[in-house]
Amino acid sequence: MTKKTVKNSWLRDNALNVMDAVVDAIVTMDAEGTIQYANAATYRLFGYPPDGLVGQPVTILMPEPHRTQHQQYVSRFLSTGSAQIIGTGRELTAVTKDGRLFPMYLAVSEISTPIGIFFAGILRDLTQQKIAQEALLEQQDRLARVGRLSTMGEMTASIAHEINQPLTAISMYAQACNKLLQSPGVDRDKLTMALEKLTKQTLRAGAIIERIQRFVRNETGQRERVNLNLLVRDLAHFVAADARLNDIEVVYELASPVPSVFCDPIQIQQVALNLIRNAIDAMQEMDRCYGNRLVVRTIHSDEWIEFAVVDCGSGVSQDDEPLVFSAFHTTKKDGMGMGLSICRSIINQHGGQLSFHNNPDHGATFYFRLPTGGENE
Repeated sequence: MTKKTVKNSWLRDNALNVMDAVVDAIVTMDAEGTIQYANAATYRLFGYPPDGLVGQPVTILMPEPHRTQHQQYVSRFLSTGSAQIIGTGRELTAVTKDGRLFPMYLAVSEISTPIGIFFAGILRDLTQQKIAQEALLEQQDRLARVGRLSTMGEMTASIAHEINQPLTAISMYAQACNKLLQSPGVDRDKLTMALEKLTKQTLRAGAIIERIQRFVRNETGQRERVNLNLLVRDLAHFVAADARLNDIEVVYELASPVPSVFCDPIQIQQVALNLIRNAIDAMQEMDRCYGNRLVVRTIHSDEWIEFAVVDCGSGVSQDDEPLVFSAFHTTKKDGMGMGLSICRSIINQHGGQLSFHNNPDHGATFYFRLPTGGENE
């Protein structure tokens, strides 16, 4: 008898011992969903005493609505052969003997035998995986907010200039109203006009502050279906002040119409603003020697929509190309090297792609693509 034959014989004779040694829970059941066997990991995971599951319906391990859905899947498969979970797998919620719910992954396989059809299910506890995923997402959200605060810090001069304009106008109109009130014959029409202009400038200043607050607010997971062009137009208020201060002409070439995308609008605006500000900085570093025209563009296909920023700066050097999106890598004098790294993390979270290429003549184009599908497509 060969060594391989001996090994196979041992495996057959000790199959149950092997099953009990497996880390994942394994359950076998008949066509009616009655549990025929459960390994030791199953009892540990669900808190049942040894052999306390044999003869029970497998749905005892599932809360509603998974309990009803699972039996429907099995019945449909037996009658039609159409598999929705058989032969594949899915995430669902499981319930322990004491009623504790936890996330798990269930994969079910069909076993055909001379005495009938049976099913084997492999169940994996996803609790720690979900905790790790949530911790990672929370960390990414915190980094994203740090990035937004950093961007606002870099734009302090342009923001101060933008807010100072309505504040100066408010002061002037307030003084004019005061003078009108002190005059012997109050001109009500002029006073009304001055007050209306004062109110308009007050609302303008309030709108600027509200946009800043909304942009830096620590909101996580606020995803919705939005029109990317509308996000870009709203962002233009931030961009306009920064561009004027740096003598840059921003040209918008927005595709129309564009499909909506499922995203966190504040985070996507953060990425777009970061790309635009980087382009302005790149052109300033060259003292706008190739021109002062910066193009912001949207393009779309059936599957994705692209946001692109085309600058006329120096482009990305060959040495820097592999490191562009690496954390702490920067070509700016006072840069932290986190902006593009955070941006790529945000776009990846949205199932998209962030990339760049050097332009044929001069400058570079940085762009991201987002899928047009998503929740409630």
